Amino acid sequence: MAVSKRLRYEVLRRDNHTCRYCGAAAPAVPLRVDHVTPVALGGTDTPGNLVTSCEPCNSGKSSATVDSTLVENVADDAIRWAAAMQQAADNLLEQEKPKLEYRAAFLKEWNRWGYGEGDGRKAIELPGDWKPSVERFRVAGLPAWVWGEIIDTAMGNDKVLDDNKFKYCCGIAWNKVGVLQEGARRIVGASQPPANLDMRQAVLEAAFTVWHCGLIDTEDAPTSQQVDEFRESLACLTDADLTEPELVVQAAQHATYFGMTNFAEARRHMDYDAVSRAWNSAWPTTWVPGDEPWGGKIVGGPTDEQRRWVTEQIDKLLDAEINVRRLVWAASHAGTHKSARIHKGLSDTELEVTGVSRWQSKAAELWRVAYTASGMVEPTEEETSSFFKGLRRVVSLGEFYEADVYQAASAAGCYQDPDLIPCLTQHLSVFEAAALPVGRGASNTCLLPAVREDLAPEDVARTEEDEGRG
Repeated sequence: MAVSKRLRYEVLRRDNHTCRYCGAAAPAVPLRVDHVTPVALGGTDTPGNLVTSCEPCNSGKSSATVDSTLVENVADDAIRWAAAMQQAADNLLEQEKPKLEYRAAFLKEWNRWGYGEGDGRKAIELPGDWKPSVERFRVAGLPAWVWGEIIDTAMGNDKVLDDNKFKYCCGIAWNKVGVLQEGARRIVGASQPPANLDMRQAVLEAAFTVWHCGLIDTEDAPTSQQVDEFRESLACLTDADLTEPELVVQAAQHATYFGMTNFAEARRHMDYDAVSRAWNSAWPTTWVPGDEPWGGKIVGGPTDEQRRWVTEQIDKLLDAEINVRRLVWAASHAGTHKSARIHKGLSDTELEVTGVSRWQSKAAELWRVAYTASGMVEPTEEETSSFFKGLRRVVSLGEFYEADVYQAASAAGCYQDPDLIPCLTQHLSVFEAAALPVGRGASNTCLLPAVREDLAPEDVARTEEDEGRG
């Protein structure tokens, strides 16, 4: 039911012809009668849900919110209901984000194929039930990046009609989901394995079966030479490599995604993918919806330069044979702190292969977190570059404990100041230092000159472009 003219007049008179949101009054601004809780969200046309609003506030141009002291005549339940509905909408959007991202990844690969060029290009039509079908694969654990290979295989098969392309894609996808499960069942199918079972041979056969079944039904079915090559690469595995059979099977499955015929190459590629994915997924981003229900984009991610540098670090750390689980944890920590420096949990000796300084990285994270918390804004690239220059100046100022630098970095971040030198004090006395655990592993007792080797030559010579990586 629409608000009557009489009711509008009574609301305007009750509110003294003044906007309850910003305080503007007639005749300075045009006035409207606004629903506190929109009708679409269950709001009513009763006086308790109506307030006087100026035109800018009513159209959403003002960031002012309803103040309970200004709208005391408006029902409290209406205000609480409006806030609850907005919170529920935000929660729903957050829950839907993984589904929308996965759907967008599928659409991106699907729309690469079509007919024509330019504005006249036409994509192959999807069936009406494609969204729930794709969602089932997400729930089943099929990675979004696999859709590129699946769709390319389906679209490249001229024997499959356009109307059946999507069904063919689903068939390939279910095969990829099932292959790994089948291989795992071969390993753990019996609750008590037979006493005469050769576990090494069982794991190798499971890995080979997963790889062979994943490729045999595709157009790129392996040749006898490729089969022999993959078996030979499996035979090179040591007993230490087979202590975690599930990882061996996963690497074989990974090889099917990229048509690899060498197990060691597939395992290395899988390990790299795990560390890289941990860093990327931990990096805080914002989803901006597009015009279409499934459209939109992710903003606030790492730069291309940061991605390139992280790639270099992961390659060097994997070459040094550092435990992959530790690298995944370190990469996730770096991504969470919007940093391209993988260092958490790694020793100074291990970090020598990448030239990353542990204490600098930790100080930079403390500074950025404090900076962001102080004003809810991120530091600029220029400020980040200036901060790293200040870090390098610290070692020339005298002997400081790492704790001195960490405290100064946090303080500078609170002031949103890229220069930590004014905040740097030798706050640890010799008595305090003596009470702390002694040794290089105790970061609070490490004098910066003692780790001067970490700064030369790589860190000292690092360019401003590298400093901007974060």
